Amino acid sequence: MHILLTNDDGLAAEGLQAAYGRLTRAGHRVTACAPDRERSAHSQSITLGRPISARPRTMPDGAVGYSISGTPADCAHLGYTTLATSPIDLVVSGINNDTNLGYDVNYSGTVGAAMEAAAAGYPALAVSVEKSESYDWPLAAEILCQAVELYADWAIPSGVLVNLNIPNIISDSTWVWTSANPYHGLDGYRQVSASADEVLEFLRIHNDNQRPPVEGSDVSLSLQGRITLAPIVPMGFDQKTLERLKNFQQVVGGRAVGQKSL
Repeated sequence: MHILLTNDDGLAAEGLQAAYGRLTRAGHRVTACAPDRERSAHSQSITLGRPISARPRTMPDGAVGYSISGTPADCAHLGYTTLATSPIDLVVSGINNDTNLGYDVNYSGTVGAAMEAAAAGYPALAVSVEKSESYDWPLAAEILCQAVELYADWAIPSGVLVNLNIPNIISDSTWVWTSANPYHGLDGYRQVSASADEVLEFLRIHNDNQRPPVEGSDVSLSLQGRITLAPIVPMGFDQKTLERLKNFQQVVGGRAVGQKSL
């Protein structure tokens, strides 16, 4: 299998290096394209209006990897459209050194790279491990490699990515499929400075007093030490609202406007 490997932390990140080593030892061909610096929380943002540089770098097995001046989504897109010398079978983003659970998938650069790939029709897998003072990278890479081997059996539809999260202490080796916890974070801001021209600077502060996670969601299960997988769509819409509004007409300027369903 030809795998495009990316992340939001760069080629030298321990998680990417562990993933690269395990996947190549398993016999996969891996093309690595990662940002030239940390690009956390860049979501699916892309670079417009200026060139993106791709600097060749030698990977541990002697293959060429690329350090990209753009975002994680840029890395994925540039990789599968331009830098890869043969078709890509699977895009893997990670292994990230912190979980990407619940609503945070909307901010994550790790997930954003996989979203970019899934939106383009590529099978895509985002992989993250819980933040820790001591990471078990070989174990995380082994779990990733197992996920790669199982991916075809999962029959994931085109346009859907799989978000895999691994806790620091695993309570049950059985993986569980689940949904992303829907609650938005309740983070706040702290003012850190004010300049003479009255420009205020604020720092976002994580609030640990979050609303309780939905039972059975990825956040809830991760707190229980479970390995979670969640199918994520890069773009969605509310089907119930759409069906309701198809039959909705609004009177504007004395005439009815809107669309009636056929």
